[in-house]
Amino acid sequence: MYYVPKYQRAYAWEADSISDFTNDLLKCFKKRKEGNPIAHFFGGILSVEHSVPGVVNQKKYEIIDGQQRIATFTILATCLIDVSESLRLEAASQGDGHSQTLLDARIKSLQERFVGFEQEVNSALVAVRVLELSKADDPFYKSLIDKTGVGPTRQSHERLGYAFSTLRATIDELIVNLPSIADKIAELKTLETVLEADFTLLDMVTFKKEDAFRLFQVLNDRGTSLTDGDLLRAKTLEILEGFPTEQDAVERLWDEILADSTVETDSYLNWIYESYEGKRSPQNELFDSLMDTFFPQQNQNALSADDARAVLANVQQIKQDIDTCRKLVDGQWPFSNRQPITAWDRTRLSILVKELGHTLAIPLFLAATKLNHQRFSEIVQMVERSFFRYKLISNQHVSALKKIYYEEALAIRRDPAAYRLQSLKTKLGTLIAAKAPDAVFRSGLENLVYQESGASNKPLKYLLMTIEYYLEWYENGAAGAPVCVDKSRVYDFAGTSIEHVYPRNAEVAVLEVTLEPLKNTLGNLTIMDPGQNTLVGNESFVAKKPEFGRSAVKLTRQIGENAQWTSAEIDAHKNRLADIALKVFRP
Repeated sequence: MYYVPKYQRAYAWEADSISDFTNDLLKCFKKRKEGNPIAHFFGGILSVEHSVPGVVNQKKYEIIDGQQRIATFTILATCLIDVSESLRLEAASQGDGHSQTLLDARIKSLQERFVGFEQEVNSALVAVRVLELSKADDPFYKSLIDKTGVGPTRQSHERLGYAFSTLRATIDELIVNLPSIADKIAELKTLETVLEADFTLLDMVTFKKEDAFRLFQVLNDRGTSLTDGDLLRAKTLEILEGFPTEQDAVERLWDEILADSTVETDSYLNWIYESYEGKRSPQNELFDSLMDTFFPQQNQNALSADDARAVLANVQQIKQDIDTCRKLVDGQWPFSNRQPITAWDRTRLSILVKELGHTLAIPLFLAATKLNHQRFSEIVQMVERSFFRYKLISNQHVSALKKIYYEEALAIRRDPAAYRLQSLKTKLGTLIAAKAPDAVFRSGLENLVYQESGASNKPLKYLLMTIEYYLEWYENGAAGAPVCVDKSRVYDFAGTSIEHVYPRNAEVAVLEVTLEPLKNTLGNLTIMDPGQNTLVGNESFVAKKPEFGRSAVKLTRQIGENAQWTSAEIDAHKNRLADIALKVFRP
């Protein structure tokens, strides 16, 4: 008998976690069907033991950690019961008494073990539930089990419902095409055996809540727990027992690899795995995933000298990739500085990763370091322009971008010499045509406004700076891929400021009622260096014109060519910026 105290968080497993769980179930199911069952460890449950009043030797357990796991296990059992009950009705309609009896016994066993049972309390039989969730989730969870049809009222209920429907559909797919009830019953029995014999949870029980919380803190404290990096270090050193030279070298490498914070190292290791495998590691399985990818020697009974050298070489590769990740996440160019790549080209990586925060592309960039510096630069710029259009302005989900990045990373790693940039360009172009076409992108641009406080204005500043960089190419006809004609001008992102043409804080003498609603819109904005911006301040357009005319920014100089600044000029400027952006922001 387990229960989640009311103060615990609600059920939190999202679709990715449920997908990982079903994949584990199917993997174990397949292995058992092949006659080669495997054990799968799901981690631990930490609970506090309590006596049950009125019942001799009966205990109940307050879950301190692990409710997601145990709840999902009971939902799986409930789905098995649900399918078994449907089969029982089918057997009854066919007059198959043997199958009915068999299914009745299984349903009873699963019910008592995973759902509920009766026990004597003070000389009376009382229905007892195996698991009670937190106060917020328990009524809905109970309705799933009892099939009473209570609707979800919060996000955690939707997650519970998703877990049930996904697991039920997984079971249905395994049996739907089987020819007979007997075959379906046999398949269900294999699933039950996987649940009973192949899945393992470590149940850690304390007798005082204080001890449980102390243990919980130790297990979850970042400084003392074994991270995936710690486990990789320990396992590779264990593999190399008997090879002291390689073992010593690997130990030194891991000391350097694990020098960052746990959060940073976890990110680096995940990016490395994604870059090599073209997919994310299943939740809580990064250690196993990296061992399978980099250290197949773990499965050998006896290690040869060549194997030991291979383990060392792969740790050296991980160290090299970690160093590259450190550079990429900091926006540093991963090649030596040499022509024809200029400082302007190198800043594109820094702006994309650090200013726009697009670390999602790092697995692709990590693979692209296997290309030369020119091809790497082209990939960065294609991703930069596409990400801004697709995500930051058109607000499309990044999963489609991630899929492209994974595919291209794998293609590069398969054969860097044969890789063609056109592959990435075509895929990004197709995605943009489908999800961020001109009408959607233009609408997003026109809705951009300067944020007075709170939200970031980085996308606006980036847009204006990038248009300035490509303005000469646009005015020359915008032929071919976007090109920055004059790469000698490199504006400092932090030091460049957004200037309001009609002032943001207009004083009474220059205030225009018709322009106040437009002052923070795209058509009223440009960029200037900070010193010049301070000089023009909140003056009228007439007063600003001379300063605009002296600006190093061509966009700003062109604004200064206007005789006046009314709503018509603001609208024209907005449309021109949008027209330029439509040409620039494409792969």
